[in-house]
Amino acid sequence: MTAPNPTESPPRPPLTGLKTLLRTRVSAGLLTVLPVYITYLVVSFIFVLMRDTSQWLIVLMLRPPLGDPFLKAWGFDFENWHALQAKLSELGLTPTGDQFMQFLPWGVQWAVPLLAVLLTVFLLYFVGLLAANMIGRRLINFFENLLERLPLIKTVYRALKQILASFSGDTQKNFQRVALIPFPDARMRAVGFVTNTFRDSVSGEDLVSVFIPTTPNPTTGFLQVLKRGEISEMNWTVEEGVRMIMSGGILKPEYLTTVLNRDLPKAITAGDRRYEMPIASEEDAPAPP
Repeated sequence: MTAPNPTESPPRPPLTGLKTLLRTRVSAGLLTVLPVYITYLVVSFIFVLMRDTSQWLIVLMLRPPLGDPFLKAWGFDFENWHALQAKLSELGLTPTGDQFMQFLPWGVQWAVPLLAVLLTVFLLYFVGLLAANMIGRRLINFFENLLERLPLIKTVYRALKQILASFSGDTQKNFQRVALIPFPDARMRAVGFVTNTFRDSVSGEDLVSVFIPTTPNPTTGFLQVLKRGEISEMNWTVEEGVRMIMSGGILKPEYLTTVLNRDLPKAITAGDRRYEMPIASEEDAPAPP
């Protein structure tokens, strides 16, 4: 009879292995489905927003009596429609656009939202066309001046306009460099984006504003103002930085390199030395003893 080897671990119960397998498979399925689901939510939100912007106008043009020629061609049920109007008028109400849509043929009900989205795109193009010429620019400035005179609205409008203007430009200019930031503790480092540079008028020190996104939603985060020497700029592109943040570090570039930043003013360039530090992966980890 052989003595048991003290270095061998006891066999795991079958139930423990089943729990591990179940957790692994569910996690893999979640990582597969979650990006698709979030993409669906974002696209649906944008579609509904663009649809609701113009659909009321299309419904108004289709409702009797303006849309009678089209409604007669589609076999619109005028009798039940007038009965609904009479019933609601007794209560002091009028039929809504959704109630009117229910009387339209199935194909028209699908076509109206798509037409509304196309109309919204056309309206946005038309506004952009106005903003590109002198007469349209003066008209837009007139309405902006009206908003600027309203006490509460002007504050919100200015802030939103500046934020949208910053994100509508070149991302590489707005996010000038990916950097490692001492956050939330001096001994720790967080991935952030240098968004602007300025100088302290009293001490003359060069400062940088850094946006530190949160994981996995990079649209929220923290804004830090630091001395230039307190950050370490990297050679990652903005896309690589965002991809690593959204994936929680799973999707990473092969190397982390601090580099000279020649795109920023000389006062805030990195140090004279260049460091290349491979990011450790599971394959590089030392084998257990």
